[in-house]
Amino acid sequence: MTYHIRQLDASVKLADFQCGREFLDNYIRRYALQDVRRNVARVFIATPENDPQQLSGFFTLSAGSVSCSSLPASLARKLPCYPVPVALIGRLAVDKKFRGKGLGSILLADACQKVSQASAILAVAGIIVDAKDDEAISFYKHFGFIPLQGQAGRMLLPASVFLSK
Repeated sequence: MTYHIRQLDASVKLADFQCGREFLDNYIRRYALQDVRRNVARVFIATPENDPQQLSGFFTLSAGSVSCSSLPASLARKLPCYPVPVALIGRLAVDKKFRGKGLGSILLADACQKVSQASAILAVAGIIVDAKDDEAISFYKHFGFIPLQGQAGRMLLPASVFLSK
């Protein structure tokens, strides 16, 4: 299946989205458009190419920072001792009907590509995610995210992994 990934707009059917995690379902239905209007997150959605109103999955991007002391020593020694800028994938979810078809990987790759493009004008030391459960931790580890010290579920993909040299 081919997907179209674009910024969230009012044309998509949000009420039908069900990923199986109530906090993510509620977010996309009730708060995502508000976050976009408030300029606190960019929300990107995936829809099947043949049905642009059906929400298949989504992710959010925003800016943040992380304390150098929470980074693995191998990264921390290369960075200044003050908070460093990062991109944050605040949420990433796939509707149950589209699970097991690689859409989560496609969404993550698209998010990394967008951050890589933005890094030409906005510095980032990496991408942070807050994995909410063991399944999410396993998913992100598969793609090279590493746990941050003392922060359960918070993981980092160092910029060296996704930035083109």
